[in-house]
Amino acid sequence: RASSTPPATLTHVSFRTTRSSLCRYQLNTFGDRFFDSRALGLELASFYLAEVLGAALAGWTLDTASTPRAGALRQLAAFGLATSAAYALALSVEVPAARAHWPTCSTPRLQLGEEGVAVPSLAFFLWGLSDSQVQAYAYWLLRQLHSGGDELARAVGFYKMVQSLGWSVGFLLVPSWRLPPLVQNLATAACGALGLALALRELPPARIDSRSSSPLLRVVRIEGERVDESAVESAGGALQQQQQQQ
Repeated sequence: RASSTPPATLTHVSFRTTRSSLCRYQLNTFGDRFFDSRALGLELASFYLAEVLGAALAGWTLDTASTPRAGALRQLAAFGLATSAAYALALSVEVPAARAHWPTCSTPRLQLGEEGVAVPSLAFFLWGLSDSQVQAYAYWLLRQLHSGGDELARAVGFYKMVQSLGWSVGFLLVPSWRLPPLVQNLATAACGALGLALALRELPPARIDSRSSSPLLRVVRIEGERVDESAVESAGGALQQQQQQQ
């Protein structure tokens, strides 16, 4: 049964390490340099508010799609757009800082209401939005690609294990004297792009089967019609019994 886990391994490693390492740049390297303590408190509140909104949006996107694959493509597109926009905004303020003070890329810390605070603030919000979207999608994908019991437990355990690797890599890169902030921006953006590319190679089935009948909002759709989950599970169980008898 161990052979059932590897197909999603690269995607799960990439998602978890991407999320963990990206957050270190976003919250530490970027946030600590561009905002003063008061502004940073508000930015963190904005970041985690966006996390809540992003998770709700991801759940709605995945659960209302006509098929799991359609929902996956819609969700990955939303994640890609939010992440790309956030990194483009961050890059627009990182480049001037790098030109002025290389390699530390130091910059005056902005206060609330100060001119120029809008761009990094919007980047912070979009990072929070995209972070929760990729987390919700990754957990949803685990259930789509793995059946319950031991197989799902192994997949979740492996996925959680690599979170520590992501955090370690992220903290390793945080000091500006070790890796300039502009390089951190480009490296973590590339990591996010890699995660998205791998995710597009591990899409769920085009049709819902008995293994993937556990959507986030407990309602599934088969060929455009809303179906109660218990009915799907009962039908899946009956089909399995029939196949075993044959």
